[in-house]
Amino acid sequence: MDTISDLPDCILLHILSFLPTKTAFLTTVLSRRWTHLCHDLQHLHFEENQFRNRNPWSGFIAKKRFLDIVNRILSRHKAPPIRTFRLTWDLNQSDEYTLEGFIRKVLGPNLEELNLQLSSICCSGPKVVIPNGVFSCTSLVTLRLNGGHIRIPSPSAPSCGYHLPSLKTLQLYNVIASDGNKLVEILSHCTALETLILDSVCLYSLEVQLSICFPSLKSLHFKSHLGETLRLLVIDTPSLKRLDIQVASRFHEIRVRNLHNVEEARINISKQSSVLGFLVELCRIRILELGLSTIYCLPEVPPHRIPELTCLQRLELTVRCLDTRYIMNMLRKCPMLKLLAIVFILSVPRMDPDPWEHPVQVPTCLASHLQVIEIKRYFESRDDRDFFAYVLQHGLVLESLDIQVDDTISKGFPEELSLLPRSSKACQINFCYLYV
Repeated sequence: MDTISDLPDCILLHILSFLPTKTAFLTTVLSRRWTHLCHDLQHLHFEENQFRNRNPWSGFIAKKRFLDIVNRILSRHKAPPIRTFRLTWDLNQSDEYTLEGFIRKVLGPNLEELNLQLSSICCSGPKVVIPNGVFSCTSLVTLRLNGGHIRIPSPSAPSCGYHLPSLKTLQLYNVIASDGNKLVEILSHCTALETLILDSVCLYSLEVQLSICFPSLKSLHFKSHLGETLRLLVIDTPSLKRLDIQVASRFHEIRVRNLHNVEEARINISKQSSVLGFLVELCRIRILELGLSTIYCLPEVPPHRIPELTCLQRLELTVRCLDTRYIMNMLRKCPMLKLLAIVFILSVPRMDPDPWEHPVQVPTCLASHLQVIEIKRYFESRDDRDFFAYVLQHGLVLESLDIQVDDTISKGFPEELSLLPRSSKACQINFCYLYV
């Protein structure tokens, strides 16, 4: 019995909105009613791969069929208005104006989400200029642009400037802003922003001052473009909860303030003053990941200059070797730490660590709170045994020491480590073998 057809149109449209548009239109074979429903869809999701992988035609014919279907659906769509438009597409040289035509057809006073995932096999692919109407769409809530050939336009006229009062999520990946001030101007008109991702956005201007100052922002991901140079980056976000920042060393200056509500952060910066600036502001941080770049500057910082992270419960350090001085200095600043993760990078040359120095004072967390230590992608060295012996001896509440170790060079290491005395009777030493 066909019970689903008895449901009202509004419920069926809601169900169809969760499907890729091609899949939704397959229901038109059932009856004329489903054809009517599909042409009333408000949420459209097109993926070129769905046409490329499941048909016997060549890639050229599959692409043409894909574009014909998208164009036909958009041309016949009249009412109700489109609210969501998602497009995943591998562009050719001749596709620039076709894409701009698609965008103009979906733009309207009810569009809430525009998501363009664009790629190009050819490095010199088409330069897609996003129509100005996208950046003045007052109903837009989510805007995601991903593609190395997407360019941000300048307003066509002073009276047609940027205006995105409803935008809550802005995600830009590999987007080109030949004039960095365009991006600055766009951000200044996103007054309701809650999630911001700027990942490898090309700002070809040495004088740009980029300010990320939003009272409502809750999540920020910023990754600088390779070779990019900014004169100044300012982050002032009092409501921020999650922070992920990866910045190249060529940034002249980074200023941060009002990060006291951040609970989770990833920092990968090689400039000492910038790293310390973030750590000072992250006074309530609970989860912190320090990337490989920080090891170039933090081990050289005098311990008294590293702020105490009194709420931190999970710390992850990415390293090139077991730099015990760096690790112990960080443990001393994290009295409530419950989990310590140390991740080795295999793609960079391994450095010889400094000789082990027996700490004068046992870190507070090691004696009272630290329950789990995880060592990932570890290439063991006999010089590291003193460190493991120390944490097993002084880890009074330690529950597990988990080590991912290279099976080819760890002969005898697991057995030797398992024989070390441990103060916590509940402590288990677990090995996971890494095959490279």
